[in-house]
Amino acid sequence: MKTIFRLAPLAMLLVLAGCHSTKHGTTTLKAYDFQNVIDRTGAPHAMLDYDFDEHQRFNPLFDDGAWHGHLLPASSEGMGGFPGPALLTEEYINFMANNFDRLSVYQNGKKIAFTMKAYSIPGALIQTLTSPGVTVKMTLRFVTSRTSLLETEITTDAPLELVWDGELLEKYHLQEQKSQSDETIEQAFPGYTRTLHATSDGLNVTFGKVRADSNLMTSGQSQYQIHKTLPMRTQIDGHRFIAKANIEGSTTLYTTYSHLLTAAEVQKEQSKIADILKHPQPYLTASEQRWEGYLKSGLKNPAATAAQTRVAVKAIETLNGNWRGVAGAMKFDSVTPSVTGRWFSGNQTWPWDTWKQAYAMAHFNPDVAKDNIRAVFAWQIPTDDPLRPWDAGFVPDLIAYNTSPERGGDGSNWNERNTKPSLAAWSVMEVYKATGDKSWLEEMYPHLAAYHDWWLRNRDHNRNGVPEYGATRDKAHNTAKGEMIFTVKRGSKEQKMVGLDNYNRVLRSGKYDSIDIPAQVAASWESGRDDASVFGFIDPDQLQRYLDKGGKREDWQVLFAENRDSSGSLVGFSLLQESVDQASYMYSDSSYLAEMAKILGKPEDEQRFSQHAKKLASYINTCMFDDATGFYYDIRIEDKPLANGCAGKPIVARGKGPEGWSPLFNGAATQSHADAVVKVMKDPKEFNTYVPLGTAALTNPAFGADIYWRGRVWVDQFYFGLKGMERYGYRADAVEMANRFFAHANGLMSDGPIRENYNPLNGAQQGAPNFSWSAAHLYMLYNDFFTQK
Repeated sequence: MKTIFRLAPLAMLLVLAGCHSTKHGTTTLKAYDFQNVIDRTGAPHAMLDYDFDEHQRFNPLFDDGAWHGHLLPASSEGMGGFPGPALLTEEYINFMANNFDRLSVYQNGKKIAFTMKAYSIPGALIQTLTSPGVTVKMTLRFVTSRTSLLETEITTDAPLELVWDGELLEKYHLQEQKSQSDETIEQAFPGYTRTLHATSDGLNVTFGKVRADSNLMTSGQSQYQIHKTLPMRTQIDGHRFIAKANIEGSTTLYTTYSHLLTAAEVQKEQSKIADILKHPQPYLTASEQRWEGYLKSGLKNPAATAAQTRVAVKAIETLNGNWRGVAGAMKFDSVTPSVTGRWFSGNQTWPWDTWKQAYAMAHFNPDVAKDNIRAVFAWQIPTDDPLRPWDAGFVPDLIAYNTSPERGGDGSNWNERNTKPSLAAWSVMEVYKATGDKSWLEEMYPHLAAYHDWWLRNRDHNRNGVPEYGATRDKAHNTAKGEMIFTVKRGSKEQKMVGLDNYNRVLRSGKYDSIDIPAQVAASWESGRDDASVFGFIDPDQLQRYLDKGGKREDWQVLFAENRDSSGSLVGFSLLQESVDQASYMYSDSSYLAEMAKILGKPEDEQRFSQHAKKLASYINTCMFDDATGFYYDIRIEDKPLANGCAGKPIVARGKGPEGWSPLFNGAATQSHADAVVKVMKDPKEFNTYVPLGTAALTNPAFGADIYWRGRVWVDQFYFGLKGMERYGYRADAVEMANRFFAHANGLMSDGPIRENYNPLNGAQQGAPNFSWSAAHLYMLYNDFFTQK
C-alpha cells in the first residue's frame, strides 16, 4: 500500500486546465479536452434494461478488448461507485448489478457527505468526491483485455473507515414504454446460480452454466473478480456484500475488476492481476498513452470545427468500445457492430461491418484493424472443409463466440447462409496505405483472391463475369435433395412447398397473398441491405397503392436460379438479377487486387484483375443505367442476353435506392452518367431530405422513413454517396450534405451515442446505439469532408 499527500484544490485546477496530475508530476493529456463526449451515466435496474428498441439503454465504457464495462453515477445516490458492471456473456450483454463495489467513507462512525463531480474522458471514467477535510479521486481505466483498474486517491488528515457494498440484480427485464414483468433472473435462468465468495483482498462472483442461445450463455466456469491492494473484511448475505478496511491517513489504493469467461481465462489472468496490483502505475500510464496515441493519430484535421472533432472522438471511442479480445471460436480480436446492441454484442462479427470498421481504424488503431480482418478470414472456407468444400473461398456472414451445431457448437448466431459484398480489398488496401506494411498485403492477398474467385464460381449463374447476390446451399434454403424451400400464404392458410418449378408455377398462377422465401432473405442479407426494395420487398399496403396506380404485381416478384458445379451438384442459389452495387464493388475489388498484384510482383494476376475491372465498368455503364430516369439499377437476367450483350433490362419499377450511386463511389461510372445520378441525389423530391441520402428515394413505392433499408439513412450509404459525388466533381455539394447530416442527425453533436441509422425526414435516432459502421463512416466524413481541398 502506498500513501500520498495532495492538495485537492490544485488537483481540480489541473483537471479543468486540461492537465493530469500523476505520480511523476503534471502531464498535459489531450483526452481531457474531450470530456463527456458520450453520456456514460446510468444505473441499471434489471439484467436487461432496454430502451424502446430492445437495446441496453446505457452506454458503459468498454476498452482494450475487455468483456465487461462500467458506467458513471447519474446522481449522488451512486457516488463512490461505477454502476453496473455490464457483462458480455459470450454473445450477449447483460448487467450484473446496479452499482457493485460502491465506496462510502466514515469518520468517527459517521458517514461523510460528499459533493461529487463525475465525468468521462476517452479511455477513462473519473469521479472526484469532496468534503471539508477529505477528498477522494477515483480514476478507472482498462489495462488488459479482461481487467479494468481503479485508482482511488484519498486525501485526509484523519483515520477513516472505508466501506464498499454491492448487490446483484434480481429483476430480469425492463423496457422503456412497455409494461413491465416481475420475472426474476433466477426464474428465467435457474441454472445461473450466481454466488458471492469473499477473499482476503476482495470478492469473486461465480456463475452457473446457462446455454440460452438468444439471451444468456455462460460456461459454468465464468467469474467476476475484484481484488484490492489492502486487506478486506467482507460479509456476504446471499447476493449482497459489505467489505470494510481502515486507513490512518492519505492513501492511494488500487482495485482490479476482471470478467473471465472460462476456467482457462481465470487461471491465465491471475498472474496479470498480481502484477497489476504490484505495479499499478505503469499500467495506468500505458492506458493513458495508448489513448493519447489514438487521439494523436486519429485527429489530424485542423480544418474541422470543435464540434466536428468531438464527433470524430465519439467515433474513435465507439469503435474501440466495440473491440473484443479473442475468445471462444474466434481466432483473433474483432470489432462488433454494437456492444449495447440486442443482437450485436459479445464478439459477433460480420465481414460487411469489418471492412468498414477496419478502413477507419487503420488511421488510429491499425493493429486491431488488422486483427478484425484476420478474424473474418480465419473462418474462410478451405478446399478441404468438412461441411461445404464446394464453397472454398467463401466468407461466412457471421462468426461469433460459439460455432453452429453443424460445426460442433451450440450458437444460433453463426451464419453461413450468405456472405457480404466485395469490399474486402478496399479495406485491406486502406490498412496498407495507412501503415505501409507490405507484409500485410502478402498475408491477405491469397485470401482476397480466393474470395474474389468464389464469387465468380458460385454466384455468377450466366457466367458473364458479373456475380449476383444469392444464398448458399444450406438447410435453411433447401431440402437434403437440393430443392428450394418456400412458404405460400393465402388468406389464413400457409403451405410449405419445395422446388423451383413449383415456385415459378405459383408465381404464374398469382394465387397467393405473399410468399416467404428463405433464399430471398439470405440474398438481401448478402447485399448488406436487408429487405431492400430492389430485392422485391414491399409492405402489403405499399404494394396495394402501387397496384391501384396501375403497377403490376410481377414487378415485385423475384426469380431464382440454381447454381451447380461441373458435376451438376448444387452449390447455391442466385437471384436472377445482376446487382449494380455488387458489380461496382467487384469492379473496385478487381482494381485493388490488380494494384496489390503489381506491388507484390505478380504481373499475370495484375493483368487478369485489370481486365476484369475494365469489363465490369463497361458492362455497368452499358447495361445498368436508365437514360429516362438518369439512374443506375439492378437488371433482370432474361433467358437469353439482349442484343447489346446485357443480361436484361434495368428494374426501374422497384424504385431508386443507394445502389444507384455505387458506380460513382467505386469509380466505375462515366462522367455523364454520374452527372445525371448526382442530379437525382440533389433533388429534394428524391433523396435530398432533411437528413439526406436515405436508403430509398421518396418516389420509391416501398419508401418508409422508419423502414430498415427502405428509407432510413445509413451512414455507410451516405458516405458512399458523398465520396461518389466528390469523385465526379461535386465536392462542394458533398460538403454541404455532410454538414447538414452532422447538424440534423439527432444526438450526434451532443452526448448521444452514435446510432445505427437516422430518420430522413426528421433526424430521429433509429436502430442500435454505439454502432460501429456508423462510427467508422462518421470518422471518414471528419477526415474527408471538413478539410481544405
